[in-house]
Amino acid sequence: MNHPTIHRLMKEHGKTINFLGVIMSTLNPKMEEKERCAKMVAQMAVNLGADGAIVCKEGYGNPDVDYIQTIVELEKAGVKTVGISDECTGRDGASQPLVALDERADALVTTGNVSELYHLEPMPVVLGELEALARDGNSGGWEGCIEEDGSVWMENNGYFCSNHISGFSKKTCAEF
Repeated sequence: MNHPTIHRLMKEHGKTINFLGVIMSTLNPKMEEKERCAKMVAQMAVNLGADGAIVCKEGYGNPDVDYIQTIVELEKAGVKTVGISDECTGRDGASQPLVALDERADALVTTGNVSELYHLEPMPVVLGELEALARDGNSGGWEGCIEEDGSVWMENNGYFCSNHISGFSKKTCAEF
């Protein structure tokens, strides 16, 4: 596992914290399954003797519901919880950051807006068809996103693996 938060927690184990481990959960399509899995995560954390937890997720939209539900269930079980996630606040940053929210999720850390716009300078060589970005409905592109000079306006979420939930750092995993 190369998640920088886990590396840092493991580094602090036995010094400032007792790192109990990682609980993985699935992403479920049905609400009752989301609730059941969140309750199971909370029960596992309680069984391990956790006082606190960090919850993170991959993706946005449907995964937001699982993320918030897990935080809620952990808080209800008495496990103080912090969430780490990217958000989708729209190009102007003014939209609701997650599709699901709850007042018990009161300690959330953002790793950035997946809808942030970037301007890419024209490239001397393009592999593939640049116009497909606008034509094919690729996430992050739209009709009109390609300038006459070949430069491109694109949302962060259009770059494959660019919206990593642990955020950005110039440090390598070994430095954490």
